[in-house]
Amino acid sequence: MSVKCKTLLVLFLICGCIFLSHESKAVPSYTRTYAVDCARCHNMWGGLNRGGATFKQSGYRAIDGKDLNQVEDDDVYTGGQFHLPASFPISIITGVGYDYRKEKRQASDSTTNTRTSSSFALEDASLFLTSSLGEHLSAFIEFPLYETKAWEFTPTGPAEANDTSLAKTFRFENKNAVFEVAKFWWNNLIPGTPRDSINLLFGISHPPLAYSPGKVRLSVNQYLIYDRRALELISPVHLTSEDGDGLLSENASEYLFRLSEPQIFVELNGMLVLGGKVTDVSDRNTLWISYNLGIANGSNIETDNNNKKDIYGRFKVNMYSQSVGVFAYYSANTYDDELRDSASLVNGGIMSGQHGNNSMIRLGTDLNLNLRPLGFPVSIQNQYMYNRESNPTGFGEEFKWQGGFHQINWQPKDESIAYVRYDWIHGDYFDDTVFGGVTRASVNEWDVVVGFQHLIYQNLKLIGEYRHHKFENKLYQPATASLTDDGFTVRAMIAF
Repeated sequence: MSVKCKTLLVLFLICGCIFLSHESKAVPSYTRTYAVDCARCHNMWGGLNRGGATFKQSGYRAIDGKDLNQVEDDDVYTGGQFHLPASFPISIITGVGYDYRKEKRQASDSTTNTRTSSSFALEDASLFLTSSLGEHLSAFIEFPLYETKAWEFTPTGPAEANDTSLAKTFRFENKNAVFEVAKFWWNNLIPGTPRDSINLLFGISHPPLAYSPGKVRLSVNQYLIYDRRALELISPVHLTSEDGDGLLSENASEYLFRLSEPQIFVELNGMLVLGGKVTDVSDRNTLWISYNLGIANGSNIETDNNNKKDIYGRFKVNMYSQSVGVFAYYSANTYDDELRDSASLVNGGIMSGQHGNNSMIRLGTDLNLNLRPLGFPVSIQNQYMYNRESNPTGFGEEFKWQGGFHQINWQPKDESIAYVRYDWIHGDYFDDTVFGGVTRASVNEWDVVVGFQHLIYQNLKLIGEYRHHKFENKLYQPATASLTDDGFTVRAMIAF
């Protein structure tokens, strides 16, 4: 099918979505339960505002500390401790679109390769089960039925940049049904404490980063600093790949930690208002704090791969519609023996084959500036993160890298938002060859993302997004190994 025909087909389906959709007031299951408008929680669905942050913190019961009235009363069991929702608690988010990406590789030996891919596809189809289940208990469960992975885990690293023997065309990855999120709250854990100040949260979910690494974020493109891990940035050979061509088994690839992936966890979290009540957060002059403290498996949604537990925490201060936060994640060991052995030198990999620990620490700070109080419909999101792994290749050499992103959002009216983002990663010089290894790298990576989204109805939005991305391993000057890609997506998303 030609590009012109595919484009016409996308436009036809978008028009069909417009015709079939009806105006909805909020995320569908919450509309049915509370009859609130989506602007109470979202600047554009996918991104949360202050009301949405407090709604989430309350276990989806209250906004700014004030209870929401349900349209229908729940059925109550066991003396009021357990409820069955009266309204239908299931939502569906799905969409169609067209994706295009062009990749150019330039190896350190000066050979080049250019590849392209395009796809008209079902971009996403997910079920959400979201409901209060009692006075204290609530649940948020996401079950992806299908997802196009065109804009996550995009190629990076010396192995990709130097691989110039690939076919001229390639296919975008996709992902079939698997639990993405299944988290449960027990709010107000200790009687007598201020509302929503001490809550228990457990299950499967993304770490509490400043900006969501999950697909419910505003931008289609993933944040580089959340998505990347050490082995991808420095390895001269393919260790992991989404199509199973790497040295590691599919099982080992699945549980190799990635900050952007959901983790199995248990945490305490809450909101604290200094010298006031939780309902005061609706006043922009109120200083309030949110926190998260947790323990995770550190092996994504898989069972623990090495019996070491990870710890993490987040602390955020909010005032005058602005916020500043800090985040920390520590793992005593991110690897197991299967990974070290499968990717060892004797198998053509980069690992020493020794079974020493590879500890990891990630430290981040974020700053969100909102200029609306000054009369400008602009917000600026900033993230910085420092990363260190003590022994990524098993030869005792540490690897450190830092990075972040800066995004400007312009939203002149509730129905439309435009944004531009700059992501960057800079890696310190890494060389384990003096200890017997084969890995040397000095990496830089960056991208620019430009996007526009418009709500036709509250439950139907159009998205257009473009990305320019570049990775460089500057070790071999002047013949720098690099990978450059450009791509765009046009899609229509609907929720009901």
